[in-house]
Amino acid sequence: MDELPPRLPGAPSVDLIQLTAPNPGPMTLEGTNTYVIRDGDQAWVVDPGPRDPEHLADVLLAMPRPGRPMGVLVTHHHADHAAGAATLARQLAARSGCEVPLWAADPALVHGARPVPSELTSDHGTVGHVVHLPGHTGDSIGVLLEGGRMLTGDTLLGGSSTVVVPDDGGVLAEYLQSLAILRAMALDGRIGSLHPGHGPQSSSPLDALTVIDEAIAHREERLEQVRRARTAGILTMDRLLRAVYGPDLPPEKEKAARWNIRAALDHLSPRT
Repeated sequence: MDELPPRLPGAPSVDLIQLTAPNPGPMTLEGTNTYVIRDGDQAWVVDPGPRDPEHLADVLLAMPRPGRPMGVLVTHHHADHAAGAATLARQLAARSGCEVPLWAADPALVHGARPVPSELTSDHGTVGHVVHLPGHTGDSIGVLLEGGRMLTGDTLLGGSSTVVVPDDGGVLAEYLQSLAILRAMALDGRIGSLHPGHGPQSSSPLDALTVIDEAIAHREERLEQVRRARTAGILTMDRLLRAVYGPDLPPEKEKAARWNIRAALDHLSPRT
């Protein structure tokens, strides 16, 4: 297991502002959660969301002014999180007159990005630690802020399970490992609340641990369902979909279900 980031002591002095983009849907729930982190006149944006002019304008309004935009960070490359990132970075640079970096775990997947730093730092010290959480995608990360506030991207969602996307480097074994890392951080007091890429936050340590445990249990249950179906001789994707998800799977969720089954099959029969 990777070394866990240290505790960030004391009550939060850094403000965390959530804005939800107007892109609701089966995969995005109420919409993408954009986060503005403010430490005095310094600020960062995590997951600007889609390239929606009104949403990006709301993000600009949430930035301190006058102030210093310190950077734009995306938790992974999916368009519902990253499509507006380069535009926002340019807007912040134009308004402030200084360079505003755009960061991603895999810069090749996000136009204009550079490698993500290990920490977010202000004039007052460390504001947050970047935590690598591959699984949903190969480039998924989270940010642990002062006071134990964990921005999870799509590794955890509020009120729904996430999807492991093999086409984007998602690997079920890595996802389970990322959940184990989050669980260890919650158990030893590093995580006090969860702030997901979609859906509502979990605002207490107990709620956070419950959400993590439920995500682990749900994934293990799905994996066992696929294992049993395959043992019973159900091998085609269409039949596996019916066996695992039932006959009433909504059409708009079928693509995500197929991804999850592919990830489970890859996990059960790893390629050599």
